[in-house]
Amino acid sequence: MKSKTDTGRIIICILLFTAFAAGCTAKQEVTKEKNLEEKYLSDFIVILEEYRNGILANRDGEKLRTQIMTFSYVEENRAYFCTTSDKPLYAQLTANPYVSYCTFPEDWEPVLSLNGKVIFVDDRAAKERALDSNYYAKRNFGSIDNPLLKVFYIDVEEIETYSFEGTKIYSAK
Repeated sequence: MKSKTDTGRIIICILLFTAFAAGCTAKQEVTKEKNLEEKYLSDFIVILEEYRNGILANRDGEKLRTQIMTFSYVEENRAYFCTTSDKPLYAQLTANPYVSYCTFPEDWEPVLSLNGKVIFVDDRAAKERALDSNYYAKRNFGSIDNPLLKVFYIDVEEIETYSFEGTKIYSAK
């Protein structure tokens, strides 16, 4: 049974992603050209690891869609996730690879949004690490030899944080 906190988190993420729908369109100008402060994705690893369940926003043709997605791990400016090859999400991400992923702690400080392009990988080491770090994927896929398992990362271009102090947008190093 979902708690009121989980339901509230989902509603807020959906509202945030609706407001930032432009992040899921064709590639925007390179963030470094905007003269944004650069940050490492690892600077935000505590939030990602402690609050693994977030919301992924992507395009389904002309429509936006959101779904709960469980974070696996970070490597450089790449945030890794798993999905299955038989779900509509896989086809949507291959057709329209620009996404936004949002998660946040219970006190909402800060809400973290990662924006970038999805890249699928077929590397055994990446699959092992993704399953080892993602309880949900491990339970559902069992092993890296499951033919339905698809591992992808978001090549993070922009990192956004939202707090009571305002919005901050960073270029990923």
